[in-house]
Amino acid sequence: MIANDRAVSEAIGFILILGLVLTGIGLVTLYGYPVLVKEQSSTDVKNMERAMIVIQNDMKSLCFKNVPYKESTLQVSGGTLEVIPGGEEGAKSEFVISNSEGEVNSEFHPGALVYRSDRSTEVIALENGAVITRQEGSAGSAMLAEPRWFYDGPTKTFVIYIMNVTADERMAKSGMATVRMKRLATSPIPPIENPGTVKVMYNSPSDDHSVAWKNYLTSPMVGMRKASSPLDTYEISDVDKLVIKEYTIEILSI
Repeated sequence: MIANDRAVSEAIGFILILGLVLTGIGLVTLYGYPVLVKEQSSTDVKNMERAMIVIQNDMKSLCFKNVPYKESTLQVSGGTLEVIPGGEEGAKSEFVISNSEGEVNSEFHPGALVYRSDRSTEVIALENGAVITRQEGSAGSAMLAEPRWFYDGPTKTFVIYIMNVTADERMAKSGMATVRMKRLATSPIPPIENPGTVKVMYNSPSDDHSVAWKNYLTSPMVGMRKASSPLDTYEISDVDKLVIKEYTIEILSI
């Protein structure tokens, strides 16, 4: 009797094809899926960068155009948007402005809107009118959109805009979010004549944006220089007038 080996060949062929399919699936899972996740995370971060700049423009409208109320709807994908109210216990970053006579303001805590990505270490913050990005747990930061500080050389006038974010409580949101905010009345700060040397100290023990603020304050637009001490203090001399505009923005809901 002659044996028929056709079935054996078909079984081997099926096993080889199945092995190739499983190997392909494994390779896609091992190399392709992380790339897809990274691309999705990058897309989410870019969208939130643009959304933060939109919120920054809304805040500028509240402060500089006397618009009483603004709201923006945005998609918070791949992370969480958090409102950190300003104040001693609410915010971590602080600014101290002083002149030759002493402190102009004491331990100003501006508060912030902060986005933290779930898929990466990206953190985006809207702090004191600036949009700043950094990596969680790493040194360094960069300013995506600048606030409105400037030094006018011909008149020797130094103008500082302070934007304080406040809320009744901390808020956090993922998915669709509508940021509703309004400007609160604040007491005007009289211009200071002949302040001499003006110093700005920035301190942030945990959410460190010091590199971004250093690059901005020492840029040609502001024209400050690093002071000898203490740490993260910047100064500008020969100022005839110091103008400080303070605004308080209340986040009603997100």
